[in-house]
Amino acid sequence: MWNRAASVEYAGRVGVGCVVAPGVILTARRMVEPASTESVGEPRIVRVLSTGGPGPRAEAEVAWRRGEAALLRCRPRDLGQEFTPVRWGEMTCTDPVAPPQCSALGLAPNGMRSIESGARRDEQAGWPDAGGPEPLKAPVHVDMDTVANASPAYGLHLALRPSQHLDSQAYSPWQGMSGAAVFCADLLMGMVAHAPGAGLHSRVEAVPARQLLEDRGFCDIIEEACGSRPRLEAADLDGLFDSLPQPAAAASYLLDPRSEVVDFIGLDTEINTLTDWCHTREGVSVAAVEGPAGVGKSRLGAELARRLSERRPEAEHQPGSADIPWTAGFLSGTPAQQPPPYGMFRQLTRPALIIVDEAETRLKQVDELLSVLAAHERPQHRIRVLLLTRSTRSWWHKLQDHYRGLVLDPPVRLGSDALYRHHTAAQIQELAEIDFSKRILTLHRAGTPDDWDAYQAADQRASAAAHTPPAQTATVTKSAPPHILTLHMDALTSVLLNSPGELTDSLPATLTLLEHETTYLKRGAAKQGLPHAHPHLLQALIALQAMAGAGTEEETTALIQTAWQFHHRPHPAPLDEHTLHKLHRTLRECHPPLDGGSCGGTGPHALTSALIERLEKDTGTFLHHALTSSHITAGQRQRSLTAIAHALTTHTGLAPHVAHTIAVNSGLLAVPATHIAEHLPENTREKWLKTLHAAAAQRQREVQERQREAEARRQAEAQQRAAREAAAARVRTIVATPGEPLVLSRTAVRADGTVRPSAPAPAAAVNGGGQGQSAVRERVVSNGTPGRPSAPAQPAPTPQGTTGPPPAPSGQAPRRRRRRSLRDPSIPALFVMITVPLAILVTVVWATLQRT
Repeated sequence: MWNRAASVEYAGRVGVGCVVAPGVILTARRMVEPASTESVGEPRIVRVLSTGGPGPRAEAEVAWRRGEAALLRCRPRDLGQEFTPVRWGEMTCTDPVAPPQCSALGLAPNGMRSIESGARRDEQAGWPDAGGPEPLKAPVHVDMDTVANASPAYGLHLALRPSQHLDSQAYSPWQGMSGAAVFCADLLMGMVAHAPGAGLHSRVEAVPARQLLEDRGFCDIIEEACGSRPRLEAADLDGLFDSLPQPAAAASYLLDPRSEVVDFIGLDTEINTLTDWCHTREGVSVAAVEGPAGVGKSRLGAELARRLSERRPEAEHQPGSADIPWTAGFLSGTPAQQPPPYGMFRQLTRPALIIVDEAETRLKQVDELLSVLAAHERPQHRIRVLLLTRSTRSWWHKLQDHYRGLVLDPPVRLGSDALYRHHTAAQIQELAEIDFSKRILTLHRAGTPDDWDAYQAADQRASAAAHTPPAQTATVTKSAPPHILTLHMDALTSVLLNSPGELTDSLPATLTLLEHETTYLKRGAAKQGLPHAHPHLLQALIALQAMAGAGTEEETTALIQTAWQFHHRPHPAPLDEHTLHKLHRTLRECHPPLDGGSCGGTGPHALTSALIERLEKDTGTFLHHALTSSHITAGQRQRSLTAIAHALTTHTGLAPHVAHTIAVNSGLLAVPATHIAEHLPENTREKWLKTLHAAAAQRQREVQERQREAEARRQAEAQQRAAREAAAARVRTIVATPGEPLVLSRTAVRADGTVRPSAPAPAAAVNGGGQGQSAVRERVVSNGTPGRPSAPAQPAPTPQGTTGPPPAPSGQAPRRRRRRSLRDPSIPALFVMITVPLAILVTVVWATLQRT
């Protein structure tokens, strides 16, 4: 919030303002209105104070003024840096668990004098070493007795009294606070209208943000600058609600139903039913909207919240009016405090709508919320709890039995054809293309960077289509109309490719949308000092962030370490602290947390499912790394399994990969994978259980196969051991026996360890080994007859009466020289020359052993 402060100079006066949207500055009206006719033509100069020095001077003009406030407008790029729209807040609870801590950001008087004198760098005049004016940060306490809806202003007690400066008569100590923004965390609560006088009293009044948002002209200017209409958020509910998505040139933002980029159409019956439910009963009531993924449940909830929380100035002063704006939002999945202070919902100054998305996976949290709301007397204002779920199954009836009188039955059901009552699929896609084009144009005009190249993306898509088998690109006839999310993804893809209308190929829209999301994250990484971050690493980060989530800094670190190890799996590389911090900032800046966690989500489940399938198909090991990493927590592992289970409904090709991963790591994954089945919708649950059964069967087959392999190895080892023992026994039978001729039997050992006997060596060759060897006699076991010498083998005589190999038959090619050399008579002689000394050595050793 501190980087939004800007000095405002006009007609010799210096004040302070706050950048609330790209090119839009909120300031005090009296600082920008001419005091006389002489100053009418003078320019109004705005300069951001957080640029590390005297920022660029941007010339602005008054775009809106009412009461004590005014809006200045300039070109966004003239401010020297990028700005997202500010979040607006209000006080809603009469007795918060912890009083909210607020701060007001003004300009120190010494800094004002520096600006007025034109000084560029004067530390005594309030310029810090960075080279810019020093803002005055004043902690303030907001009077809680002014929280009432009709209160015209917030009373502020400044906890810090400034010290008197040198020229106390010329300036009030608080003069630089005029136009200062009052923040509670990241929420802008209001604007200081008038600075106190020259005294040192510390009470000032601020114009509440809700009073500013009651003016339609004010809201129109903000919406024109950033593309989204400003909405109030509860600043004192301690992060119990998710924050609104921040505009970004990313598919994850454009497709988020809470971004409300595409106008709400259809579902008139459902929205009217829910609106009547909100107004017909007092106290606490619970309802549910049931439908498959992608049919518009979240968009229906966001539209209901927007309609109920719209500012109605005429109703603010009528406490009993049914048109009083509500406090509405999506319940955070990771509340900042544990246990969550749900009792604060009973102490609100206005009715409340609490929306729980994906309620079937958050039944424990739903039970905690309802037990608090139902444990006390009826609250002063209505409280509505809307559960968005893919399937109510048996848990809805259990909830109804446990909280009798709170649960409305039956649930509102949305089918895939609910949106086609008054529009065709082509009309819905055409309207979505118009809305996406408008929002993207607004983002570009606001200075939001986007280096997306539509022509390059179209070429990549055409190349992918050319390399895709025809079976995958063939048009598939759909029996049911497409889900609204599918139409929106097709529409956004057409806009990104500059090709309005239907796509020219049948490749999925997710192919282009994932490239757009990767480009967005790569741009964010470059901004944080990682210009060469590999796209595959970024895609792994996107997938893990969407699957496992990160509610704390430690969980974000676990995601980054897991993605890093997966990306560098062929050649492990260490992750240094500097790179880790840069990736931390990249995730937080590109996907801001909506629920007070460390980083936010990455868009609809369809994108996540497509990315998981792509990574697993390309690598074959992504699921293994994601689910078995030692870095992620048990909660992250369970959330990952749930995301994968939902992905199986549309990406059935993942099933064998999931089954294999669970089978191989059954000790780690089998139990949590079984536990999540009871919280899944019916169709998803069936596919998930089939996958688990396949994993169990595969595991059983692998165990049996390993048992067979082990048994085969044992048998082979037994055969080899028996063969070695037989060979050793054969060697032990070699004994020197006087009076018997020496006969050697050549043997060979097969690969399985058995001994293959071969023809004995020729006697002539043996006896020709030398006269000293004639005295040696050996008894051998040959052909099963112990002690009987084998007859020497004689070479076949040739026609000339000589010994040698027989001649080749007539008409037959002579054998190769290598084959003839194997029959050469010198080979047995060489064999005898080697084996005879060995036999003598064995005989001597054996005789020595016998004597000893």
